[in-house]
Amino acid sequence: MNILERAPISTVRRNHGIEHATVHVLTSHDPSLRLVGRADTSGFFIYGDVSTERLEKAANEAVERLSNGEGALAVHPRCGTNLVVAGLLTGLAAAIALGRRPTLRRIPDAILATTLAAFVAQPLGLSVQEHITTSPKAAGARVAGIRQEQMGRVKVQHVDIAWE
Repeated sequence: MNILERAPISTVRRNHGIEHATVHVLTSHDPSLRLVGRADTSGFFIYGDVSTERLEKAANEAVERLSNGEGALAVHPRCGTNLVVAGLLTGLAAAIALGRRPTLRRIPDAILATTLAAFVAQPLGLSVQEHITTSPKAAGARVAGIRQEQMGRVKVQHVDIAWE
């Protein structure tokens, strides 16, 4: 069996997909909304100014839409996976371009290599999300509750997801 399909990895991937779908639903109603999310084995966190009622409604809609085949909602263009992929590719490109003994004359090569790597990282990051870090499989999921706390000036809410 594929390691990505084994718990706890599969659970985090599914919760990550529901987190993304929830953010898509919330920002479709208010594009100026600024949110950060993070998935774990019991659900996901949302950091930002959104009411608990609105978050719960969006999370329920996200689960329903994913369960009904809208798998594209599990991938988000502002996911941290994209940053990780970009960082890895640009770092590797710079290391290769500069070689074992970096010199000033290799800097244009490094700039070109990192620019190309950043360009490739955009679609690759979305593909990594789709195939590795998220899963659109939300059948059997339900929102079991939302816990709220304050981190300084940031509202933090954990959406508990139960799997049947």
